[in-house]
Amino acid sequence: MDKKTWASIFVLVAIEQIIKIIIYNNFFERQFPILPPILYFKPMFNRHYSWFNSMFQLGVSKRVHIALGLIMVILIYLFYRYLNDQVGTNKLINVMFVFLFSGAICSLVDKIFWDGSLDYILVKGFFTFDLKDVYLNIFNGLLILSLILHNKALKQLEDKEILKNFIRYILRKS
Repeated sequence: MDKKTWASIFVLVAIEQIIKIIIYNNFFERQFPILPPILYFKPMFNRHYSWFNSMFQLGVSKRVHIALGLIMVILIYLFYRYLNDQVGTNKLINVMFVFLFSGAICSLVDKIFWDGSLDYILVKGFFTFDLKDVYLNIFNGLLILSLILHNKALKQLEDKEILKNFIRYILRKS
């Protein structure tokens, strides 16, 4: 694991948190169009802790979301290490990890320190999101792109055996 990867994660998380601090302290009550009639700046707190919890009004607690967030962060890190052990260092995998891990850390920070997510970009008629959501969607886009382009590093992995091999990897490392 190289320093550039960790530095990138730190920078992305810091940018996201600094933006939220600035919005919360200076612009929380402000609203204005960004690209009317679709995109608006409209800060709000999402106190449901996750999109899934919000959409289906499940009422899952903050503690459960924090525990699930911690588990996800650990699994993402372990899967990244597994991929590096299996296919070696790969720039695309590193970039994908940076965006996924940054988004997961930001989500955890939101739950622990913000008691939810301070979302501030409204897509009129649909949803409000923040920079963390952009990070996670960049990861999704890169994943789809790598699958479409048949990335050589990812092709080395056996699709049907990947979960089984990952579990074995975790058990060996414990």
